Amino acid sequence: MVPEADFRSYHDRPIIKPPVWKVPDVPAYLYLGGAAGVAASTAALADLTCRPGLRRSGRLVAAGGAVASVAFLIHDLGRPERFLHMMRVFKPTSPLSVGSWILAPFGTVTGAAAASEVTGLLPGAGRVAGLVGGLLGPAMTTYTAVLLADTAVPGWHEAYRELPFVFAGSALAAGGGSALLTGNGDGPPRRIAVAGAALELAATHRTETAIGMSAHA
Repeated sequence: MVPEADFRSYHDRPIIKPPVWKVPDVPAYLYLGGAAGVAASTAALADLTCRPGLRRSGRLVAAGGAVASVAFLIHDLGRPERFLHMMRVFKPTSPLSVGSWILAPFGTVTGAAAASEVTGLLPGAGRVAGLVGGLLGPAMTTYTAVLLADTAVPGWHEAYRELPFVFAGSALAAGGGSALLTGNGDGPPRRIAVAGAALELAATHRTETAIGMSAHA
């Protein structure tokens, strides 16, 4: 009987280096960034449709999520100046560079919108900041999927088509859920959360069936 194949690498070293990300820093960074992006877009739409309660909760969640997301990212990097170094150049071919230039302005405008909401000062400027944050929201929810797919890990790289949909669905569910927790769950937030959960489940199933053996690598 032929013995079962035993695959080994050179000197029993891993074929690829394992990720060096810290827990819970990176999971929190991914989750909070996605939730913040959806909350910002929800707040912008609420502003345009005259829903002040939903606008307020969305702006506060977006700003809080953006700040916390940056804090977890900086903690994972080890030194704060490493994040600032990423802002020195803009490199369209680098998902990390593009992501940094999405995260930084998003945090700035959502922070300004939240400050205007809380203080009541400069409502016009706060509204413009909130609308800009709403426009940046979709990019905020999905750029991290591109960041993960641009890797040597086969299970992530092979899923580069599906991961943005997985992340978008997760972010929609988280963003809609945040509105439910703040007491603004009637109407749009409930539908956003349900649609996000459905999208995440469908995209995850598609990912698991599409990438084949890479899912186990």
